[in-house]
Amino acid sequence: MATAGTTPISGTVRTTTLVNLRQGAPRTSAPVVRKLAPGTSIAVTTVAVGDSVQGNALWYGTADHAYLWSGGCTPPQPSATAGVSTLPAIPAVVDLYHRSSVTDFQAARAAGVLGIIHKATTGTTGRDELYDDRRTAATQAGLLWGAYHWGTALPPAVQVENLLAWAKPDDRTLIALDYEPSPNNQMTLDGAREFLERIHDKLGRRAVLYSGHLIKEQLGSQVDPFFGAHRLWLAQYSGSAVVQPSWKRYWLWQYSDGPAQVPGIPGDGAGHIDRNHYAGSAEQLAAEWAS
Repeated sequence: MATAGTTPISGTVRTTTLVNLRQGAPRTSAPVVRKLAPGTSIAVTTVAVGDSVQGNALWYGTADHAYLWSGGCTPPQPSATAGVSTLPAIPAVVDLYHRSSVTDFQAARAAGVLGIIHKATTGTTGRDELYDDRRTAATQAGLLWGAYHWGTALPPAVQVENLLAWAKPDDRTLIALDYEPSPNNQMTLDGAREFLERIHDKLGRRAVLYSGHLIKEQLGSQVDPFFGAHRLWLAQYSGSAVVQPSWKRYWLWQYSDGPAQVPGIPGDGAGHIDRNHYAGSAEQLAAEWAS
């Protein structure tokens, strides 16, 4: 059981320099159990706030209550398991918008979060005022950065211009279309197709498509090669992920928007956080991120 000041996590970290493994507390005064050479892998079960070293006060804890400073190792590698009950406590990717509270992106990165996808725009004029400042803070913390656009019934060409003007994507920025139910302002399937085509024309790469039951209902059992060529960010809050036949697998799985504990990201007023699973390594996610 985690003690006060700690957050449960699950994963394996790898040391990047010579690191002291200390017993009993995340303190520089705690006894050294052993010295871990660079490249050593070790399973961790908690992230804790302890003594600050070089401005970083986060430490990883092991099952036998030993601690190593997070600045001397990689973030925990995400699990590749597929069921909600066995997913890591800390998600690989968190998506945010202006009502999602953020206190410390560095803490989120140290806990094992690898990427942030932030709402940039809605329709032809809507813009998230926190997007730019959070982009700077997140990338400075070493997080991957992405921008999503909430599609509406308005002309797709103007929506694309709104997104690109506000998000200002570089070659490291993931771009996603949020295609979900929007009562009285619904983007059509043809509108989504045009939006994605225009993004490809502008950027020379395909956007990620975020959708859940809407795309399943509209495509039914049809295999659509156009949509299937776009990575699927699946929204499905159930025990396992089921994709529409145009895809063989999801790329990201948004498995919950409920209450959670993610260091540095308290979420909305009720503590709700959009959490997303990636079934691969941190290196794979980085390589695929803005591809």
